[in-house]
Amino acid sequence: MEGDQLSLPLFPQNSNESENYFTRKRLWSASKHRIMLRYIQCFCYNLGGQKAYQSEHLNYVDGFAGVGKYTEGIGIEDFVNNSNFWSKYKHEFENTDGSPLIALKCAKLFRQENRVNLRCLFIESNRNFNRKLHEHCERLEEKLSYKIYNPQTFEVALPELMKDLQNYPTLFFLDSFAVKGMSFDNICEIGNYVSQYKGELFLLFHNIHVARNAGQYKTTYANSKEQQTAETYIKNLTKLLGVNSDIDWKPKWLELKSEPQKFERWALEYFKERMRKEGGFRGVTSFEIKETYNDVRPQYSIVVGSNHPEKAFGSFLNDFVCDEDKLLFFQDNYQGIEKFLDKEWEAEQKRRIAIIKTQSIQILREFKSEWKSFEDVITHIILKLNDLGCLKRTQYYNDILGSLYQEGMLEIEKPGSKKPYTLNSLLKIVE
Repeated sequence: MEGDQLSLPLFPQNSNESENYFTRKRLWSASKHRIMLRYIQCFCYNLGGQKAYQSEHLNYVDGFAGVGKYTEGIGIEDFVNNSNFWSKYKHEFENTDGSPLIALKCAKLFRQENRVNLRCLFIESNRNFNRKLHEHCERLEEKLSYKIYNPQTFEVALPELMKDLQNYPTLFFLDSFAVKGMSFDNICEIGNYVSQYKGELFLLFHNIHVARNAGQYKTTYANSKEQQTAETYIKNLTKLLGVNSDIDWKPKWLELKSEPQKFERWALEYFKERMRKEGGFRGVTSFEIKETYNDVRPQYSIVVGSNHPEKAFGSFLNDFVCDEDKLLFFQDNYQGIEKFLDKEWEAEQKRRIAIIKTQSIQILREFKSEWKSFEDVITHIILKLNDLGCLKRTQYYNDILGSLYQEGMLEIEKPGSKKPYTLNSLLKIVE
């Protein structure tokens, strides 16, 4: 029962969890790292170069860098070796790489191509982690552009960091733990930078920890010590969700405290909406990172803010997330052999297509008599649904719009020479 989730402890079961975190990479961390690997490449190929809208220097910021490397790892080597793109390179990616080493190894490849200088900026407050991060980065034996800040929190380091960015386009990756480490004001400062100088912000929204912190709020407390402890967690959550957000989230928690997952979903949407309105981002979206395909509760959500959501979300990120989602349908059998769950995958795809097809009709009706290209309509539907990675762009083209055309619900202008329509063809819904 959802209500039973209230029994989840506020504090980690293992008090040494942060120390042990980098011992073994988990499936959900591997998924996160694959997405960031692909997005760093797209970011650098899109904005790095000599053209008017490009820059010879780009920044990658890892605000909670950790040690940079795991003792045991999964999910990177097979991915890059089976990739049509990465297999072209003599790369050094390893399963044990954390996000800092992934970024630095990308920077090395891009420098060899004479494409762009990717400047990597790492913040890690834990002194032991910070020292190990230095050691792992130095072992690359390359004169790469990177800086590891003295051990300090992200909030404390932010003023110095913003000066170091030098107005270059910047990809921010804030992989914080729980709800501590950054404030909504920090996010707004990053949003204002991105709106001026280009880039994106990726941040982890820890759904379960949001509910755990909110669960400390009560209308009455047994004693002053209990209240004082609770106020610390309430303050941290309010800092993350935005100034005066407690006016909104406190009554919502009291309403949904027996259904914490509903509160988590509400808090996520509330957070994204404030980012859109106050954060300086023209587009904000999110996607879930799960351990298995049928998880009802994600490990966490990744929230992304951009000033160019059409390309960042509708083009690049949507298909990356969809690919990761498909990987969840691989399972190991009792002999340790990986098997793809074809029936489950096909059933899930049919379910999504049926739902999104109905939603797409409503979205197309908003255009009324306006002609739009297939390319633009696909992007618009993806952004409008606010549910990244449900289907790949080719599925929107074939299974959604193609089906609507076959049913006589679309008018086509500028058909292809051999096909009734192409991505450049114009369409509008038949009223």
